[in-house]
Amino acid sequence: VSAELLGQFRAPAPAAMCTPVVPRPPEHVRCKNFGCNQYFDPTRVEETTCVFHKSPPVFHETAKYWSCCPDRKAYDWDEFMKVPGCQRGHHSLEDPKKKVMGGCDVREANAPKRLDDEVPVDPRKKLDRLRQGLESIGVATELFDSAWGRLAAKHGDLGPVVGRLAQASTELLNSMLEDEVNLPD
Repeated sequence: VSAELLGQFRAPAPAAMCTPVVPRPPEHVRCKNFGCNQYFDPTRVEETTCVFHKSPPVFHETAKYWSCCPDRKAYDWDEFMKVPGCQRGHHSLEDPKKKVMGGCDVREANAPKRLDDEVPVDPRKKLDRLRQGLESIGVATELFDSAWGRLAAKHGDLGPVVGRLAQASTELLNSMLEDEVNLPD
């Protein structure tokens, strides 16, 4: 085989295959916005445009996704990095407080909230919360205000009013349960 033929099949030199690397100017810094990673000139932030995610990434089991875009899950790192940002703004030098989220964060965010965690001690606050709850299910608040107002005038203190309303509510719920037992399926 002639040297001429071998030259035709020789692979090009590695330098010829690569695109030239453009050096990063030394004054440029990496953007701290989630998912951006671009370099920018910190003295000209107002002239930059950044496409980023507003919340940190979640790495839970094998899934990877941005907490602000939970419908765009990826199971491969390259696919995760291709998810486009959901916000537009300027590049930032400010380091985020929370950089990543994991399984504990996901479970904590979706955990059921106990209703008895923040039970107020003050009877007035208990009545206010009861009023809000009744209003949220469609009970006329005027009727509630009138009932507890009359009880307060009769007893002179809100403590017994709360006790009486708790007793009346319990009796009502018990009677509803008894009526349900006697109903045919």
